[in-house]
Amino acid sequence: MGIFSEDEREITCVYNGENYTDQQTLAYLKASEKSLLDIDITKTKVTGTQWADLASRLNTGINSLLNEQEVEGDLSAFNENDCITLLREEPKVLNGAIVFTADKAKQVKNPSTVLEFIETDSEGIPKPY
Repeated sequence: MGIFSEDEREITCVYNGENYTDQQTLAYLKASEKSLLDIDITKTKVTGTQWADLASRLNTGINSLLNEQEVEGDLSAFNENDCITLLREEPKVLNGAIVFTADKAKQVKNPSTVLEFIETDSEGIPKPY
């Protein structure tokens, strides 16, 4: 069991509210009318344990959550604690919103790819043609 909700019907989005691409991703999710927990890291501090949980959900290291272009220095020289500190103190370093449900997780860099988390309401209804 992780730190975040395990509700199969809820979508969670951890994003940088000052990033236009992340704002678009959130807009797609809000338009879906699905149950949504949105966490803007510019307003809500995410703990080190939560960042580790997010990286684990994505099956990746914490340093891969960072955008190399927003980090001064060689990203490979930073340890996990350095990366967590960067994410907590400089939200702009997050490399795309992190969207997940109980069984699926993805770091979204292209807002339209979030559509895979949104099941159509008409799914399973036979088409008349």
